[in-house]
Amino acid sequence: MPRVRFISWCLLFSALTAVGEERPVGDAWHDPANPVAVVFKGQRLDLWSLKPVANPEPPAVKRADWVRQPLDAFVLAKLEAAGLEPAPMAESRVLVRRLFLDLTGLPPTAEEMREFLADEKPDAVERLVDRLLSTRAYGEHWARQWLDVVRYSDSNGYDWDEFRPQAWRFRDYVIRSFAADKPFDRFLREQLAGDEMVDGAPKSAAEQDCLIATGYLRVGPYDNSSKLFGEEEKARASHLADLTETTASIFLAQTMTCCRCHDHKTDPLLQADHYRLRACFAGVEFRDSQPLDLAEEQEGIRAANAPLEEELKRLQAAKKKGADEDVKSIKSRLRTFTTGLIAGEGAKPPPATHILALGDPAAPQKEVEAGFLSVFNPAPATLKSPPSGSSGRRAALADWLTSRENPLTARVMVNRIWQGCFGQGLVATPNDFGWSGARPSHPELLDFLATRFVEQGWSVKKMIRQLVLSAAYQQAAIVPDEAGRARAAGVDASNSLLWRANLRRLTAEQLRDAVLLVSGRLTPREGGPPVWPPLPPEVLQANPAFLDDNPEKTKGWYPSPPEALTVRSIYLVQKRSVHLPFMETFDQPDNFTSCPRRSASTVAPQALTLLNNAFTTVAAQALAARVTVTGPEAVREIWQLALLRPPTVEEEALCVKLVAEGGLVGVCRVVLNLNEFITIE
Repeated sequence: MPRVRFISWCLLFSALTAVGEERPVGDAWHDPANPVAVVFKGQRLDLWSLKPVANPEPPAVKRADWVRQPLDAFVLAKLEAAGLEPAPMAESRVLVRRLFLDLTGLPPTAEEMREFLADEKPDAVERLVDRLLSTRAYGEHWARQWLDVVRYSDSNGYDWDEFRPQAWRFRDYVIRSFAADKPFDRFLREQLAGDEMVDGAPKSAAEQDCLIATGYLRVGPYDNSSKLFGEEEKARASHLADLTETTASIFLAQTMTCCRCHDHKTDPLLQADHYRLRACFAGVEFRDSQPLDLAEEQEGIRAANAPLEEELKRLQAAKKKGADEDVKSIKSRLRTFTTGLIAGEGAKPPPATHILALGDPAAPQKEVEAGFLSVFNPAPATLKSPPSGSSGRRAALADWLTSRENPLTARVMVNRIWQGCFGQGLVATPNDFGWSGARPSHPELLDFLATRFVEQGWSVKKMIRQLVLSAAYQQAAIVPDEAGRARAAGVDASNSLLWRANLRRLTAEQLRDAVLLVSGRLTPREGGPPVWPPLPPEVLQANPAFLDDNPEKTKGWYPSPPEALTVRSIYLVQKRSVHLPFMETFDQPDNFTSCPRRSASTVAPQALTLLNNAFTTVAAQALAARVTVTGPEAVREIWQLALLRPPTVEEEALCVKLVAEGGLVGVCRVVLNLNEFITIE
């Protein structure tokens, strides 16, 4: 920010503070004294996402018989206004596969498909949806999407990119939370301020999860080498900036990176807003050694260790010859506490937060108090004293994020849920609801769903259920009527009006997991430390950190045994500096920043990887070994196992010929490379 403008803002803020002693300053739409209204001269305020959430009634439509869920009326009304017809409903086999992949991230088995197709009861789809939502696989798949958003990693990043041995506890917490359908407002609060919800040592698994949830405050990149170079303050400033900007993107879909150095270029956000929000995190401390064991367990550990610790003191004080071995023996018998990658806050007041000139930590200027977006309320946050004795700033932030005063949080999460089911959100830029982001394709529908989301207790599962049981979701992706398809594409080529379902490629994790499943090699896992697949020698040799490991073995790469490698991809180690080649080829995102939506490139290495990679070669061999028949029946069995349908006459003839030339493994390699296998139809 130019110096003159900065001084003007300081004078303005001081004036507003003085006025605030007589009366509070209101929001920017109704109070001309609001600093946002003053700085931007009343402009930028007509932004759709900042308006109160409406509660519209579903519109009247001509084809009322098409409506299965209230949301369908909003979709159909847009189609009718554009002169378009919705696509026919997807056939049962296609719909079932879509539901399995969207809800659990895994395709159905051939047996599961047969069971559904044999179910003639009218509520078969509803019961299938309820069953899928009750599985751990559902929690794993939807947790993966949240971990993308919060930029989860098992390592610090930066030059050393040190491994974080306890980060997996946060990953497992997210899986548990989605599987249990933890209300999203509670889920949000635990991540931002879980430590402020616990008084002392945790007394239950729920309180234990509150502490583990604070891993959210830690999962971003952190320069662990800063101490060696006297740059701890710089590293902390970078951490707080990243945490502030990620929180704004995740929960508010506001791009506050711009505000670190100056007032926002396009949105009604002030530089002061960045630092008001940052002040909420000013007291955060790393708590790597804080015990996570339940209170009773901690007491037991201390009681068991007390006599051993006394003996250690005696031996160390005596300094007798030969006592070293006794010391080692006693230390090996000491019980250890369970710890995690968590954060907390001390009882002392957090350090002051200053606006930084051009975002430079070495150039602090005016001090600001903890607060939220000035466009809604420029006053400091109202704080309560939490049982933990900390400042209560993060708890206040969680209160505001889930309050009716804030129109963003429910909209943002509903949009993420819609994206998880339809492939693209009603707002195509999930982390940006500002002027530079996309406008909602169905604004009334977004508000309708946001209202229902809050009314239904912030339940993610209830929202998903409504979406996937809708006619809009259950449409076919391929419209058989060529003329109708061409007409619709001419009006709405991007399918923003939802006249059909979207064809989508499997994510890297879905693809790897599907290959394991159909080959019969997928191994269930109940969480725990990450699994380390082997890396090619050229990748290992190209990374300096691997070649310069430390005694704690946090820089190197230590592959797990082969029998441990067939777990779901969410349990594979995720380092920031090195991605697994197979996953990277299929667009696994960079985890330095929040990933709001997976990209889907189409490049030659993808086909070459599926055809020649050792992982898919082993899978093809395992799939061939599952076949129990010979001749043409073997081809049909492979098709059922992998594609959940019989082959066409032409497909069967070609594959029978291929079997004669190269065996069943060759056919299995072909099937795993088919576009049909890697696509959600």
